[in-house]
Parts: sequence; structure tokens; C-alpha cells
Amino acid sequence: MGAVTARWYHFRGGAWDLNQRPHIFGIMNVTPDSFSDGGTTNHDPLFQVEKAERLLQQGADGLDLGAESTRPGHQPVPWREEWERLDRVLRAVRRALPDVPLSIDTQKAEVAERALDAGADIINDIWGFSRDPRLARVVSQSGAGAILMFNRAEDASLPIAMDDLRNFFLGQLDWVLEAGIPHERVLIDPGIGFRVQGDASWSILHQLERLRGLGAGILVGHSRKRFLGRAANVPEARDRDLATAVVSALVALEGADVLRVHDPASTRQALLIANQWRMARGQN
Repeated sequence: MGAVTARWYHFRGGAWDLNQRPHIFGIMNVTPDSFSDGGTTNHDPLFQVEKAERLLQQGADGLDLGAESTRPGHQPVPWREEWERLDRVLRAVRRALPDVPLSIDTQKAEVAERALDAGADIINDIWGFSRDPRLARVVSQSGAGAILMFNRAEDASLPIAMDDLRNFFLGQLDWVLEAGIPHERVLIDPGIGFRVQGDASWSILHQLERLRGLGAGILVGHSRKRFLGRAANVPEARDRDLATAVVSALVALEGADVLRVHDPASTRQALLIANQWRMARGQN
């Protein structure tokens, strides 16, 4: 077997070796209306610091904070309201955990800029920097990492193919590179549960290897999504962590570098088993 090409994900303050093992983002919703764990306590900084510490103890390598729900049928909120939800929580988590990579799930440049000033390391946009071109400038100037998710404002029941994702990412990776964000500071996310839904989710995840040659790491955000509930006959989102962990192991074998999940403990165990499986069949 030939030499393994070095693959890294760089963000402000650090980097992950993507060849070493898959990494985990623990999900932290700072919203009252998220699909699986919304609630008023999500606005409490003390509650969120305790949750952050628990996610890290369970095996998360970083944390992804979002203050606007993007579940199907969500109601968008103005950037000032989103930032008001996020501000105190982000600052409290950053003070308590100064060395932990913090990603902010936002599609608004105003929120991204303030979050980076408050200590965030990564900006995660569900539109892949395609809706607000200012995001690329904010991230470029800060030295932060970026997460670009595939998404389209169209009927999710329409056919979708891996070629559609590849073409989108090729265009967006060129765009952010021109804006000053090198590919080693980018993760790409196929957008499971957004434009990619239902049976298309399984098809896209099965073809993840086709995204490996684009120059960026691959993140998968499948946690507790509806397609898992349908396949496993689990109607409640909160009860889908086992199904999430199984798919975490499968997509790790297909080439995923980073998993974004609600329950790091079960996914960490699944990734350890997947690694043993990989080594047993002679793969590094």
C-alpha cells in the first residue's frame, strides 16, 4: 500500500488530523424549538456549560452551537434575536472550555462576525456560503474554519444525485478559495435531512467516497434525523441515538471524517468498532 496523503482540518486555534480517526462534534442547540431537544433551558449559560462538559466526557472532540432551529417548517429569526440567544451561552462555554473547538451553526454574517469575536473557531452554514457571500469574507479574515453544507430551496421529493452535490461543492470550494479560505480549512456536509431526504439519504451516504477527492474533509450530520426513524421504526427523535450510532460506523467506513451528533458516547463506541473492522480487513 502506498503512502497515505496527509489530510488535516484547520480552524482557528488548532487542527484535526483526519487520517488519524473520525472526529465528533457534539450538538448544542441554543433554541426553544429544535426538533429533538428544544426548550427554554437551552438559553441558560450554566445549563449549557454543564451540557458541554458532559458531551466532551462522552467523547466529543468539539462542540457545534446553533441558536436558530433549521428543522423542517422552522420559523427564521432575525440576526439580532439569534445573537441574543447565543451571546451569553457562547461566552460562558468559551470561558469554561478555552481549548475546545467551538463551531457556530449560522447562516448570517452578522452573527458569525460577533461569534468569532466572542471566541468561536468555526462557522457552519447550512447554505454552504451560497446565500450570504459576506460569510466567506468574515471567515477568511478571522482565520476560522468553515463547514459548507449542500442545500437547495426546492422540493426535497425531487430526485437528487451525487453529481448534484459534487458540482455544488466544486463551485463553492472554488468560491471560498478565491475569498481566502484554503481547502484545509473547510469541511463539506452532504446536508442529510435538508435537501437530501428519504431514500436519497441512503444513496448519498453510500457514495461518500466520491466526495473524498475534492480537497476538503467530509462531515456528516445524520443524528436523530427522520430517515433513521423511518428505517428503524422509531418515531421519537430522542430515541434514535442507537440508529445514529450504527450509521456513524457505516459512514466512517465510507469515508466520513467528522460526525455531528447529539449523543457522542454511542457514536464513539460505534467508531471504535468500525476502526477494528477496518483494520481486520487490512486497511489503515
